[in-house]
Amino acid sequence: LDKFRDASGLTVNPQKSVVFFCHTNARTKRDILHRVGYLEGMLPVTYMGVPLITKRLSKADCSPLVERITARANSWVRKALSFAGRLQLVKATLASMQTFWCSTFLLPMSIIQECDRILRRFLWGGNGQGKVKWAEVCKPFEEGGLGIHDLKTWNKALLLKQVWEVLTGKSIWAKWCLSYLLHGSNFWYVPIKKHSLSMNSQ
Repeated sequence: LDKFRDASGLTVNPQKSVVFFCHTNARTKRDILHRVGYLEGMLPVTYMGVPLITKRLSKADCSPLVERITARANSWVRKALSFAGRLQLVKATLASMQTFWCSTFLLPMSIIQECDRILRRFLWGGNGQGKVKWAEVCKPFEEGGLGIHDLKTWNKALLLKQVWEVLTGKSIWAKWCLSYLLHGSNFWYVPIKKHSLSMNSQ
């Protein structure tokens, strides 16, 4: 770690760092933890609020996202807000809370529906029953809507940025994808696995 600091100029923060072990006996663990002064980490972990997982994203994995949006919406429920005020909060805060997740994962349809339900309930008040269909609300102003992003479409649009990153191959992550996942193959000709098909069908 000292060599890493000297070479990169980056210092590891002990308060934000943990050590993960695999098939390591208790004595070795204890010795390593004593030497580095860090705590032992437990999987799964999160980074910037999203889970670091290698499997398909499940409904349980997304519970922190739903809980955060619900808590934020509930904190405003008792305040005297006009419809215009609620609309602004939906567009500026509640909808934006999903952006980082949407740019990282293809969200399960059940989570998309749950997030839409929270936003709809807050916008219309009460049980969320509005006079206008949510699909119409999510249209641009020019088409008669209120300009709220349709989460399903927004999710796929944000993920296209990841495709662009892979195609340009400029970032370290993109180079890793090209080498480890695509094995140097052309992105457009890589066979789609059944796992990917099940996700794309959403």
